[in-house]
Amino acid sequence: MQPPTENTIRVMIVDDHFFTRIGLTAALNLEEGIGVIAEGTCGQDAIDLYTQHRPDVVVLDGHLPDMHGTDAAREIVKRYDAARLLLFSVEETEEDIHRAVTAGVRGYLPKTASRPDLIHAIRTLASGRRYFPQPVLGKLQERRSHVTLSAREQVVLQHMAKGWPNKLIAAEMAVSTETVKTYVARILSKLDVQDRTQAVMTALDRGLLRR
Repeated sequence: MQPPTENTIRVMIVDDHFFTRIGLTAALNLEEGIGVIAEGTCGQDAIDLYTQHRPDVVVLDGHLPDMHGTDAAREIVKRYDAARLLLFSVEETEEDIHRAVTAGVRGYLPKTASRPDLIHAIRTLASGRRYFPQPVLGKLQERRSHVTLSAREQVVLQHMAKGWPNKLIAAEMAVSTETVKTYVARILSKLDVQDRTQAVMTALDRGLLRR
């Protein structure tokens, strides 16, 4: 770790991949005015280390072994509403971005981003602003234009993705087959598709279902 000076942007990195973590740390510590003060490997680390160090910016992986990055972000923001969290993720669907924003992150950057983009994102968050590059904003706008599935419809969609027939879904959810048919019809309408296969493919593309 690099000892921070008074004007250094104090950064915490949370990523369970060792080489990713040390690569980010090395790249950031080479940058004037930025210093990595803590590293974590899981969501609980993110929460505990934030409490201990109160960094200026947290670079948070989307996929962590104990919880999703958005869940860790939500818990940190619940405790510290001024937290500046940058989700650095391989997930780039509109639903992934929407979940991150609703969790309270102030920036979102795909892991394919360049080093200058990452540096710019960190400096932007440290200055008190938000950082969402245009492709991310575009997907967020796309998500806002879609009709949201209800919690029950999401459960039915998950079962549809497993290839379950209506009768099995009905038994699992303790509802009638007719009720399931109604849910399926609503899902097809909301996703603007013609059949169950198209519904699953569209849901995967949008991030409503995990691959």
